[in-house]
Amino acid sequence: MSQVTLTELKNFKHRINPEERQGAYGYYFIRPLSLYVTYLALRLGLAANQITVLQTLAGLAGAWCLAFPSTVMAMAGISLLQFGFVLDNVDGEVARFRRQVSITGKFLDTIGHELVVPSMYFALGVGIFFRLGHFESVVAGFLCGLFSLRLDITAMYHEAAQFLETKLDQSYDYYASIKFLEAANLYRRKNEASAIRMLYALFAYPATMNIISLFVLADVFLPPFSVMGYAMNLSYVLLVVYGSLLPIRRVITIRRLAKGREVERKYLSLIDLLKGKSRPPS
Repeated sequence: MSQVTLTELKNFKHRINPEERQGAYGYYFIRPLSLYVTYLALRLGLAANQITVLQTLAGLAGAWCLAFPSTVMAMAGISLLQFGFVLDNVDGEVARFRRQVSITGKFLDTIGHELVVPSMYFALGVGIFFRLGHFESVVAGFLCGLFSLRLDITAMYHEAAQFLETKLDQSYDYYASIKFLEAANLYRRKNEASAIRMLYALFAYPATMNIISLFVLADVFLPPFSVMGYAMNLSYVLLVVYGSLLPIRRVITIRRLAKGREVERKYLSLIDLLKGKSRPPS
């Protein structure tokens, strides 16, 4: 069992990963909270990949809870989803602290998200059906889940290239000069450079999970409302909007990738990186 102290962990200069796109909520609430969960995980001797698996299980359990119409299950669902969000930070913190960062960990993390996010959408649609009786919510949940999947093969390139670019030497010098608030500034520079990128972020994890959690929580306290005699709640409106826009967003993304031959270009640059010739474009 590791004897790490909380002070040692707080002072660990590589705990924050500035490449993660979590938004203000993630950086200013979830990240500080994850410090204490990371401390507990280290004291218990949990490996980074074990925490990643726990994160996936928590997310799937939370999604499953959303399929039930009861208030208790709704609260349990969003609580488990948020706990999964915390663990999504903890696995990386443990990996960097123990130098367990690996391609396997990146793979498990990506697969976990590809399981949890579609399940979350579909279960929400089923739950709305049981509450309001609108079958189109199930269809919208299915469409959201299907088109939330990263259908292009650049998804795993991104994970592998990010690992190779920043962590090959295992020295973690990449994180050395980046402090907590600077990480948030880097997030803003990368994700708030344009209105389009800010809009796209609303359709990607963890923003989608946080928005769904907020809407489900609101529906716990607010009764359904009627529009032209048609009963609905906030989660229903959200799911219909997402179910309409996510397919459009995914088609645009794939078209852009195909038009720019980005898959070919990125994989060729990754091969060059592995041969030590150059680094892939940022």
